[in-house]
Amino acid sequence: MSSAPPPVPAAEPAANAIGRIVGALVSPGETFASIARRPTWLAPLLLWIAVSIGVTLVLVPRMDWEKMTRARLERGGQTASSEQVQTAVEQGKKIGVPFSYVIAVVSPPVVALVTAVVIWGSFKAFGWDSTFKQAMGATTHAFLPGIVKAPFVMFLISRQESVDPQALGDLLRSNLGFLVARDSSKVLHSILASFDAFTLWSLALFVIGFAAAAKVKRGAAAGVIVTLWLITVAIGAAWNAIF
Repeated sequence: MSSAPPPVPAAEPAANAIGRIVGALVSPGETFASIARRPTWLAPLLLWIAVSIGVTLVLVPRMDWEKMTRARLERGGQTASSEQVQTAVEQGKKIGVPFSYVIAVVSPPVVALVTAVVIWGSFKAFGWDSTFKQAMGATTHAFLPGIVKAPFVMFLISRQESVDPQALGDLLRSNLGFLVARDSSKVLHSILASFDAFTLWSLALFVIGFAAAAKVKRGAAAGVIVTLWLITVAIGAAWNAIF
């Protein structure tokens, strides 16, 4: 009497790095469940850094250093001659260009780490348990919509003669910032610009990812994550009001 062969275990869905990056965007429920079971975060973080460097490579040659320098001097209440402005521009370039590339490399891991810590800690405060590795996995994959947005922004930058880095969010009209001119109300513009299609996409992925990691209902996860995001929006608006 022959015995039936043992069942073959099902393959982990979207277990490889590329599959998870694509899966987080097109089938997030299944993919984030997989990430919760076997957390990974390095591949999306490296992709994020690479894209950040790419945006910087396109942006830096088109930055209007003179306009930025004059604005900085005006904010400080300083008056300067054309020669002094040009000297300040050259000094700003010497520091600003390499610093821009440092920021391009450093900001993705710092943002990912801080975001993961804040959300993970908030979930812990509610008694929702997950590992920090799960939090990093959910965070780095939830930020992927920003990487989808980057090529469009790079294309629009490449078509500009000069670009104000503070106005990058206005190039691609994926948010509500275009409803209010930046110069007319910086606070309101900042708030409206926060309601960006790619940002809202990321928020949805954060909810799915952390709900899967902590094994809680998505509605509960959304309550915490959306509240934290609204606090971030308020801080950004306050920053614009002060500075």
